[in-house]
Amino acid sequence: MKQIAGTIMLIDETGAPKFLVTKSATHYHLLLTDQTTRTPLATILAAFKEQLGIDITALRLSELSNVVIRDQDISLFVFEWGALTKQQLADNMTALQLHGYSFEHPKKLKRLLAQIDMSGVPHFN
Repeated sequence: MKQIAGTIMLIDETGAPKFLVTKSATHYHLLLTDQTTRTPLATILAAFKEQLGIDITALRLSELSNVVIRDQDISLFVFEWGALTKQQLADNMTALQLHGYSFEHPKKLKRLLAQIDMSGVPHFN
């Protein structure tokens, strides 16, 4: 079954990007989900909504890449939040933290990023 990956980029107070990940004992991970009968975009949005409990109405697709992770071809969706109130952001952050997700700077994600071959191009199915 094809897997779909996704993350949300959040710009911190210094203007630096941070990415949504979860951490196991020693590794960071993107949200991965198996593609259903839905399109890849609908599949990852459903995962954000149903698995993580966040409001997806303010998510804006920023980047779509076809990547290779562990010899598997995966669609990677990167989203940004549109305009959120402080309360909406706080509510979403609470939902994410309940599921073990946090926003981390790219320098912390070197090991995760080293596993991803970004040479692929997007494909739409």
